[in-house]
Amino acid sequence: MKSPAILIAIGALLIPPAATADTGEEVVKARCSLCHEGGAGGAPRIGNRPEWEPRAVRGKLALYETALKGKPNTAMMARGGFRDLSNDEVMAAVDYMVAKAGLKPGLRPDLPPVAVAAALPATPQSGALAPDADDKTVTAHVAEALRELAPGSKVEIQEETASVAGVGIKVTTRGGVVWLRGTVRNAELIERAEAIAQVASRGRKVENKLVSASIVESD
Repeated sequence: MKSPAILIAIGALLIPPAATADTGEEVVKARCSLCHEGGAGGAPRIGNRPEWEPRAVRGKLALYETALKGKPNTAMMARGGFRDLSNDEVMAAVDYMVAKAGLKPGLRPDLPPVAVAAALPATPQSGALAPDADDKTVTAHVAEALRELAPGSKVEIQEETASVAGVGIKVTTRGGVVWLRGTVRNAELIERAEAIAQVASRGRKVENKLVSASIVESD
């Protein structure tokens, strides 16, 4: 009879490579380092704090947006030119490079929601949500965007709340304010979910009440 450890090891080998997303470090080393290692095309170099500081001051949300959508008139293409990277992998790469520079920027600078929305470039995904969209529409739009955290998941809507299956997040919008509630796998997903909700809602205020499973789990 095989030991539990051997069975776990065998099971890990049977998991298809595409079933798990690469970590930020893996994405950077395999893809982003092509430009960010030596600063090609003006890209901020990995670990170079002075080059990252003026970018980080705009908030991590702006960094995510640039990495995901690209920056016009620069060498920075959407997803660094690697269309196969998921939103989660791109944001993980940003987190890794910012951390390597010794910086810990918040999601966004201290700006009112209207200013944040104005700073976000128009994109097909976020532009589909009208500025005067009602709360129910905003909820559905944000919930759909959050499916990125669990590819293949579904959204269930009951009354005014949308639940993203496989993630543990419930979305509700009241008076234009987006509320995120539920228990997610780890603290990193809490920040990712807020960033996605901020972009998907076009800069609306997001009240993040998500908690990490590691906090609520008991021995």
